[in-house]
Amino acid sequence: MTAPKIISAEFLLWTEVLLLWSVVSYGIAADPLREEAQRFRWRWWSWVLAFRVVVAGAVGYAITRSIVLSLFLSGMALVQPLLRARLPMRWVAEFEVLCLAGMVLVPLIYIRHFGLVSYWQFQRFNGARVGAICLVGTIFLFLVRGGTYIVRGILRKAGTLPSRQQESIVAGITAIDVPLSEDGVSMAASMTAPMAEIEVVSESGVEIHVDLQELNRGRLIGNLERIVLTIVVAAGSYSALGFLIAAKGLVRFEEFEKSREFTEYFLVGSLSSVLVALCAGLVLRHALLALWPELLAFQMQS
Repeated sequence: MTAPKIISAEFLLWTEVLLLWSVVSYGIAADPLREEAQRFRWRWWSWVLAFRVVVAGAVGYAITRSIVLSLFLSGMALVQPLLRARLPMRWVAEFEVLCLAGMVLVPLIYIRHFGLVSYWQFQRFNGARVGAICLVGTIFLFLVRGGTYIVRGILRKAGTLPSRQQESIVAGITAIDVPLSEDGVSMAASMTAPMAEIEVVSESGVEIHVDLQELNRGRLIGNLERIVLTIVVAAGSYSALGFLIAAKGLVRFEEFEKSREFTEYFLVGSLSSVLVALCAGLVLRHALLALWPELLAFQMQS
């Protein structure tokens, strides 16, 4: 049996800060995007946003005892969703990646420079395992909502968001990977059409009618896909990764023959989702190998 890993107190604090940010940014509520702003319940969301800002600042200060770092966490909890809601959709993916890079680098540099340590001590647990749990939680929370924002931005940038106006695309829209606002039920109830839909206006002024039911189902499919692929990559089963991608394409083969537009949408959305899952899986694998290699022992023995 290998000896437990030992990490520095600064690194442990950094993983806790990352987990706090991911919970506040992605784990409490979904944020609106520019295309959904007209039908979003802003009053309810503003109260939730205020709660998230307070939680980020209060818990951040309880962990770090640093006013500067807690203010940074509160600022990110406030600025990130507000800017995302106002950005053109073609820049959402780049914005999400930039926020992730900022949250990874800025706290790490600040904590290392001032030698901060965590005030939340887990005496019964090894620090490396606590750090591994924090990183796992951060990665999977980001996959569900952050990954959805990235895929949505790439789809919009490529101009491959499918429309209900073509029956062939309607039949294949279930694989769409887009985030919905939290008031999806009220949106559906407020519509008089036989099938609830969202009217999306592109930068060129063209309205795209997207089915709400299929949109919600597709978001769930995309989230599950990224979670499964991340676990597969973290376990080192790259052959299973190719099998899952091929199986998904085989299921949608009939829609490929009916519509070139759906084919382009499917390829862009699937490859974007796979890219996010691949990056997350590689980070997760290296983190577990360094902090908690026993979790991957079954893969090493095979």
